[in-house]
Amino acid sequence: MEKSLILNHEEISLKLDRIAWQILEQHYGVKTILLVGLADRGFDVAGKIKNRLDKYGEIHIELTPIYLDKTKALASEITLEKSELVTNKAVILVDDVLNSGRTMAAALKEILNHNPKTVKTAVLANRDHHTFPIQADFVGISLATTVKEHISYEEVDGKMSIILS
Repeated sequence: MEKSLILNHEEISLKLDRIAWQILEQHYGVKTILLVGLADRGFDVAGKIKNRLDKYGEIHIELTPIYLDKTKALASEITLEKSELVTNKAVILVDDVLNSGRTMAAALKEILNHNPKTVKTAVLANRDHHTFPIQADFVGISLATTVKEHISYEEVDGKMSIILS
């Protein structure tokens, strides 16, 4: 199948900057934000957002991964590292691409077990094929694609890209 570049490294970098600024604007007065990144690529994206938040703002930013089997998200064992950090905190659940919403829903279920103060979601790419009631609060790019098309976030030699295949 043919691949098409949707966003290159520089464009993704600008999208991440915008997401970071939006997070800071919506969390004015908050002392700590916890970024929870869906392992692996969502955690990578969360790390890039954290770097920007540390650079642009004065809010204390924590970062932790959440692990689950994306092929059977709702039935898999979920591990949220540093789960004690969630209680009464502003949490942002981060992933690279929001497809059906199934993986985000499973991760959100686990996060809610630890009594966060608020929960928002952030993604680099949002597809319009959600089968679960999950919406992204902070979005790099929204794409209307066919169900058969695949969107992926890739990083090679430190260069990020969003690919449609």
